[in-house]
Amino acid sequence: MGIKGFLLGFVTVTLLLEMSTGGLVKKVIRHRRDALSPKQTQENITLPHSDQPVVFNHVYNINVPSTSLCSVELDAPGDTDLKQKSAPMDMQNSEHMEHTMDGDNQIVFTHRINIPKQACGCDNQLPDIKDILSRLEMLESELSSLREQCSGGTGCCGAQVTGEVSTKPFCNGHGNWSTETCSCICEPGWKGPNCTEPECPNDCQDQGRCVDGKCECFEGFGGDDCSSELCMLDCGDYGHCVEGFCLCEDGFIGEDCAQTSCLNNCLGRGRCVEDECVCDEPWTGFDCSELICPNDCYDRGRCVNGTCFCEEGYTGEDCGELTCPGNCNNRGMCVNGQCVCQTGYIGEDCSKLTCPKNCNERGHCFNGKCICDPGYEGEDCSILSCPDNCSNRGQCVNGECVCDVGFQGEDCSELSCANNCQDRGRCVNGKCSCNKGYGGEDCSTKTCPKDCMGRGECVDGKCVCFVGFSGKSCGELTCPNDCLDQGRCVNGQCVCHKGFTGEDCSEKTCPKNCLERGYCVDGECVCYEGFTGSDCSMLTCPENCQNQGRCDNGVCVCDEGFLGEDCSEVSPPKELTVEEVSPETVDLSWKNEMRVAEYLITYVPTAVGGLELDMRVPGDQIMTTIKELEPGVEYLISVYAVLNNKKSLPVSARLATHLPEPEGLKFKSVRETSVEVEWDSLDIPFDGWNIIFRNTKEEDGEILNSLGRPETTFEQSGLGPGQEYEVKLEVVKNNKRGPPASQNVVTTSKQSIRVS
Repeated sequence: MGIKGFLLGFVTVTLLLEMSTGGLVKKVIRHRRDALSPKQTQENITLPHSDQPVVFNHVYNINVPSTSLCSVELDAPGDTDLKQKSAPMDMQNSEHMEHTMDGDNQIVFTHRINIPKQACGCDNQLPDIKDILSRLEMLESELSSLREQCSGGTGCCGAQVTGEVSTKPFCNGHGNWSTETCSCICEPGWKGPNCTEPECPNDCQDQGRCVDGKCECFEGFGGDDCSSELCMLDCGDYGHCVEGFCLCEDGFIGEDCAQTSCLNNCLGRGRCVEDECVCDEPWTGFDCSELICPNDCYDRGRCVNGTCFCEEGYTGEDCGELTCPGNCNNRGMCVNGQCVCQTGYIGEDCSKLTCPKNCNERGHCFNGKCICDPGYEGEDCSILSCPDNCSNRGQCVNGECVCDVGFQGEDCSELSCANNCQDRGRCVNGKCSCNKGYGGEDCSTKTCPKDCMGRGECVDGKCVCFVGFSGKSCGELTCPNDCLDQGRCVNGQCVCHKGFTGEDCSEKTCPKNCLERGYCVDGECVCYEGFTGSDCSMLTCPENCQNQGRCDNGVCVCDEGFLGEDCSEVSPPKELTVEEVSPETVDLSWKNEMRVAEYLITYVPTAVGGLELDMRVPGDQIMTTIKELEPGVEYLISVYAVLNNKKSLPVSARLATHLPEPEGLKFKSVRETSVEVEWDSLDIPFDGWNIIFRNTKEEDGEILNSLGRPETTFEQSGLGPGQEYEVKLEVVKNNKRGPPASQNVVTTSKQSIRVS
């Protein structure tokens, strides 16, 4: 059939294959007509509309010269209208296609595709319909290429061919169709015959590959068009990449700008200034790794990572609070280290329960309950108890049983006797067992011993003896006046007691007749002055030696520790010696020839308003140490001997405690013309510090600085470079200086510091 038949067959088969899915009506019509001009106004494709069917009308006219060897056999129907048999009736009536053929000099390819809305039932934007549009554009592109080949004189027909494409392709919506070149002119970012391929900027600079219009850069390159050379490492927040290398900001170094000239980059908790970390609050340390503790734990604990670990006895975030024993056992409040117990609890740690009214001091408190003493009962031991509850035979009134009639005893457990035996006997099982001297049923009758032996009458229990007889039972003979009770009657005669004489012992005697150093009055010696004793035989001593000695023939021999004419004085200590003095202690010694009970040592500051304190030392010691004194204070110290609660005259001494030597003197920094000094603080009362700088090469080179008490650092300026200075630190109190702490230092500019 030649090239015409080949082309028509190829196009027909292609359309049949492309349109064979989706249940669409497809038909290819080929015909020839003698003379009929095509309608110039007919569109080749109806644009999609929601209420209209989609119709594709494509007509390709390729004029072939009459001298061409190409030929094609086409059937030409008799009538001029071509109708699709399978098309709906309305389409057959309203649509037709007419083409004028120029004999054998034209190749005509015509196709008409009608997709009624009812045949699809879907949106016109269905992907399958869009796909058909795209494929038809590709087919148009191929036919345009064939046209150019045939019209160039060297194509398949071997002669010049002219033709017309009566369609305007969409170029996939990304370009415009050019009738001059019969091809798409794509918009920027698209390429390909139908502008269907996304284009990458600058073709990725040959440093990446283009995928869906975006560059996927090779390793080491970046950017929208892969034109940027990447750094091997991420420059982070402190640098930017320039030609493959990180350009770091000030203060940062390293290949990735992650390092600083400060240790550990100050851990991100501060700024690096001149190779040193300036830490943010609350951080400190060379690399800002340490947390600051509040108030430095008040020097009452250790600071560990910002947390105070308090010493025993202290608590709180900054160790500023005193603890209480046992935390008051959660039974009270801790106030300045002491428990204020809740009601019902007592004790140093509120661990003990209280008892109501303290058991009225009639028992002891145990776990909040009263254990009453015998004889008491009740919650607070306020009730007197009765033994055995009166055996249920009486009532308990104020701790005593009031027994019912017929009962008696402390607990009403005994049967009672008539008249309670008159309290002259014991009631045993209801019968009286009378005491000696009483008888009768109720012991109301008194008896006489031996029934007065027949020598007298028993009257109310006593014998009224007949004359000449005496005694309880009238068994003895009587003496005159019964010896006046100053002697014994033996068989009718008086044997007088010592000091008495006479027939009836009525006269008193004096020992040794008072040795004629006194006179006898009623049997006692009234001694003359200078004599004493029951018989006036002893000489007297003044004030009877104060009962602190014995009188030896008028002279007092004093007991040990006492002296004086009348032994009224206590032997005082002698030779008080101050052995050693320190800032807080004084060692004393003394002598005493006699042993005393103890020594009383008093010490008081000589300043006005000083409080006197004292201490006691056993009498066998002659030395002691006074402790807890205030440094730098003058004291008056007195030592007394004490015997029988009497004090001797004192032996006294005045002295002043020393001021302490400062500790921890060191140099914090040394420069050309200045030195900064620091030292330890003192926990004692004092006025301040003297710090002295003396140039060792100058006689008058001292610089004296007086500082207040809280200061523990000082910077001396105005020094000479390269000079050696002796630095002294003294404690000052009451215009007195303590022993100095001394260090030497040499000022320098770039040399190392020398401290001696």
